[in-house]
Amino acid sequence: LEKIPVDLYRMNSGKGVIMDSGTTDTYLHESIAAPFEKVWKRVTGGRTYSNAPVKMEEKDLLLLPTVLIQLAAYDEVGSPLQGDLEKFPGLAGKDVDPTSPMDVLLAVPATHYMEYSPSKGTYTPRIYFTESAGGVIGANAMQGHNVLFDWENQRVGFAESSCEYQEESKTVTDDGNVMSVDCRLGAPSLSVSCSDSADLSRCDGGGGGVD
Repeated sequence: LEKIPVDLYRMNSGKGVIMDSGTTDTYLHESIAAPFEKVWKRVTGGRTYSNAPVKMEEKDLLLLPTVLIQLAAYDEVGSPLQGDLEKFPGLAGKDVDPTSPMDVLLAVPATHYMEYSPSKGTYTPRIYFTESAGGVIGANAMQGHNVLFDWENQRVGFAESSCEYQEESKTVTDDGNVMSVDCRLGAPSLSVSCSDSADLSRCDGGGGGVD
């Protein structure tokens, strides 16, 4: 595990760091660029990090590091998880950060931050270090997580996604494509007759018109 020093004041300046599933990519503060590049080179054997497309095989993609984004935990209310941190994946824990073990670690593997272009056969890194104030954690960082936006309490919650699709829920079409059938549409049925759904009290008994 390689830690990257972050100036929290600059990182959270302006409007702060927002969660936006409508933004495809992730944009972090420009001050992180240099220390990230230094660690990236060390763990990738000298590769330079940039947002330019690169050609690589899938096996090389899977060797790229997983980026962990540490999010400060809401600590105004005592947590029932104290003492049981190892049972809950996604928390910093005492081994990663003994001063803030309740912080959330948002794991972003290379398969999420490297966008593949089938037409060009290239991968493009989609974590940008371009923001002069604050940042945006986009959809590529949210993949593989259940995200709860708690508007009433002004909080955001994260949990690792447990989506599992069974092989039985897939079928092969006539042209050879694989299609998910875990959601099937049944035959249409009429649950309420047309006459029962009409408000006959609004009808004019004399001329048959509607008021």
